[in-house]
Amino acid sequence: MSYSSVLLRCTLTSLALLASTISLAAPEITHGVSAGDVTSTSAVIWARTDRVADMWVSYYTATGQSDGKESQTQNSAATDYAAQVKLTELQPGTQYRYEVRFEDRSGTSKKQAGLFRTAPLSGQKADVSLIWGGDLAGQTYCRQVGSGYEIFEPMTAIGADFYVANGDMIYADNACPAKGPLVGWVNVPGGFPGIGAEEVDWTNVAAVREVYNQHWRYNRSDPAFQKFLRVTPQYVQWDDHEVINDFGANWPEHAASPNREGYPNIVAAGLKSMFDFHPIDRHPEEPNRIYRSYRWGQHAELFIVDARSYRSRNVEPDTREVGKTMLGAPQLAWLKKSLSESTATWKIISNDVPLSIPTGSGAVTLGRDAFADGKNPFTASANLGLASTTGFERELLDLLGFLDKANVANIVFISTDVHFAAQLRYEQDFNDDGDNLLFHELVSGPLSAIRNPAPPALDSTLHPVVLYAEGDIFNFGTIRIEKAHLASLTTDIRDETGRIRPGSELKLLPQGMN
Repeated sequence: MSYSSVLLRCTLTSLALLASTISLAAPEITHGVSAGDVTSTSAVIWARTDRVADMWVSYYTATGQSDGKESQTQNSAATDYAAQVKLTELQPGTQYRYEVRFEDRSGTSKKQAGLFRTAPLSGQKADVSLIWGGDLAGQTYCRQVGSGYEIFEPMTAIGADFYVANGDMIYADNACPAKGPLVGWVNVPGGFPGIGAEEVDWTNVAAVREVYNQHWRYNRSDPAFQKFLRVTPQYVQWDDHEVINDFGANWPEHAASPNREGYPNIVAAGLKSMFDFHPIDRHPEEPNRIYRSYRWGQHAELFIVDARSYRSRNVEPDTREVGKTMLGAPQLAWLKKSLSESTATWKIISNDVPLSIPTGSGAVTLGRDAFADGKNPFTASANLGLASTTGFERELLDLLGFLDKANVANIVFISTDVHFAAQLRYEQDFNDDGDNLLFHELVSGPLSAIRNPAPPALDSTLHPVVLYAEGDIFNFGTIRIEKAHLASLTTDIRDETGRIRPGSELKLLPQGMN
């Protein structure tokens, strides 16, 4: 036998052994674990592996005073090998530890563990703490080589009961090249395009979906982000960059590129990818419904709003004849009913766009993207075009008028979106009954995206009073409700080091105690 024949046989044998070794390798948990949509008796657990496999979740009280239980499901290629398990019949107000593993015929993955606390019952007086934030990996502010998303380290140290992911937790319309946005900023290269790039064929459903999955896999690969989510359960909503800038889900085309085919494909793929990569408890009758609410003891209820799925086109005038809507009639009715019937001391509304801060790329020709028109003394002389008539103010005023009439007290809106931090106070008679409605709006962000100055000229319709505003910083917001201090609500803004920003500490007492 010739040398070449022997070499060929040895090579083939080695390749066969290598293939056998690869096929026998156990599954791997690729992007950490996380819990979400926690109630007093349930929670959803999420993880992803590298192939089709069974996902097992073992869980037990952190004190070890109860027997452990297990729950199981299977992932699929259709979910990019991610899976969720809903845990039920949990004890209220209790710390739980869970462990996730994946199994197939090749073996069992290494376990990864996480923690969450179930919500207290609605009648229980309990302290509640939360973090909210958004705007991650925008404008090439992606994971830095050697440090990643450092802001999640101080967020983890706080030990909040939960995190509200307010939106723009990916920038699907941006890329993550090696060269960052600033001198000395070097990114871990993403290797994916933005969804709006010409090279992305919107009519190719599989290719479009992979773009979104790549963005989520990239952000969820960050070690600090994974550590944060292992110990802090989350409630997730979307804003525009989970799909594409300033979009509406039911529009026939994207306003900035009206002649590009395949727009419904990118909306559907962006929505599916967001659900696939998060621990979201799907609504039994409306599986793609994002708006929902969660009660945390006697003093807090969180309302998560969807400002993308049902909105009218931004370019439409905000008139009675048009009947322009951001929330859609069913969601608006749900929000009114839920807020008016809530017995929680504090009603926290997580809205993915601000109230009085004018937004919208190309708003002069494409219309406003948030509630505010932008009509105010500071910009009255400017050529605002459609920007001065295309906000969604009529719907917002209708909501506020209803809340004023129903005497709903202690409302706090939280949002991100505008890439600076602010705290605004509102007090106005919205239904002309001689009694004012008092509420606050708290704005944070960005986590890691372009940092804007603050504040721009605000819309004057709601007569906002600026209590604090600061730009040009990466930041997140915190809220703490303390049962021992008259159910007071304390909020602040913290920068990427975890330092409380001067002037941002705000303490609110429930109405009647101020």
